[in-house]
Amino acid sequence: MAGHEFRLEQVLKFRKEVEKMHQLELAAARLNHENAQDKLESEQAAMATMEQDFSRRQMQGIEAKDLQLYGNFSMRKSREIQAIKESLPVLEKAVQEKREALLTAAKDKKALEVFKEKKMRDLKMDQLTRERIFLDEIALQGRGAKK
Repeated sequence: MAGHEFRLEQVLKFRKEVEKMHQLELAAARLNHENAQDKLESEQAAMATMEQDFSRRQMQGIEAKDLQLYGNFSMRKSREIQAIKESLPVLEKAVQEKREALLTAAKDKKALEVFKEKKMRDLKMDQLTRERIFLDEIALQGRGAKK
């Protein structure tokens, strides 16, 4: 099969690169989603800690200025938590879209690889047939020369 090259090799290389690109994009989307989940858990834990601290300070007596600070901080943390919660479905959708794009790219690459394997197998069978015919001709000529 030397001298026979798959004519669509460049297309196959391109499809492999596209698949790699989609793998990287999926990994980045997953990382963004995981980071958002981690941040949500962290902010919720901070909020719970602040509420416990606030309750303890209320029992001991709290000044109006501290009450105002706790209120402002609590509102800001609540908005941050809500914003993260709202971003999670968007990030999940992005992960799903990247996963689907990767699957499509992998299918495209696999189809071309299967086509290449079939072509190479056909070329090899054709070459073996030509070699067998050539060897048969040599054998027939050798028999003719002996007579």
